[in-house]
Amino acid sequence: MHVRLIALLGLALALLVTAGTAAAQQPASPEPDTLTISPAMVGAGRAIFHGKGSCFACHGAKLEGTQVAPTLIKKVWRDAKGGDYKAIFTIITHGVPATVMVAFPGGVTRPEAMSIAAYIWSINNRKEKP
Repeated sequence: MHVRLIALLGLALALLVTAGTAAAQQPASPEPDTLTISPAMVGAGRAIFHGKGSCFACHGAKLEGTQVAPTLIKKVWRDAKGGDYKAIFTIITHGVPATVMVAFPGGVTRPEAMSIAAYIWSINNRKEKP
């Protein structure tokens, strides 16, 4: 019985080490960069904001804000200080403590979060329509 348990623990440890090594070898996802924002990315972000991410439910259909969450179209940002692309992305991927803003709302992926951030950033900096 103890021999089997030790063997299972050894196997589990080996799997964890292998998984950790594989994860460490994968290239890191790129940091958000405004030079990478394309019209297709903005369109995808718009669709996710109004769909899967359910961002519109709290921030409004035109990003105007509601009683639940602040506007995303003004120059004075409550949480994404400065309103830059990386700050917006960080809020989407980390959430805001003590608020309803959760990390990865609606189960969005990291690339989808980058698209949402691109959409919000573009509305404020490239005059995209909400």
